[in-house]
Amino acid sequence: MKKICLLILLMIFSGVIVAQKDQQAIQATIVGFFNGLSLLNADTLRYYTTADFELLEDGEQWTMDTLLNKMAPMKGSNVIRINSFNFLTTRIHGNTAWVSYDNTADYQLGEKRQQVRWLESAVLVKNKDRWIIQLLHSTKKN
Repeated sequence: MKKICLLILLMIFSGVIVAQKDQQAIQATIVGFFNGLSLLNADTLRYYTTADFELLEDGEQWTMDTLLNKMAPMKGSNVIRINSFNFLTTRIHGNTAWVSYDNTADYQLGEKRQQVRWLESAVLVKNKDRWIIQLLHSTKKN
């Protein structure tokens, strides 16, 4: 009986560790995606997203191509963007996860500084042991 109880406790503990690692990986995917956005790096953005990635931004439905086209005028502008996140929820069900978070971007261009804040949510899928973003929804905060 003691062996069975020990085995059950070990299985529960192992499940908690896996869930924590997945939660960290999911949050790291969000951070990595926005680092790619800060760097205006299309390859990085694609690395963190599915082929059918969808972004709901300012009441519009965007694809990765739309996002890259919106970013194009910023290349070479020397704008610095620093992101910070406050993760609110991270939920996992099988190979699907959803996360909500506050996102703050601090922009700097020379002496000019601006801060923009959003409440965002994302749906991620696990693909070959890696979490990637399938859907991102962004609502600007005042």
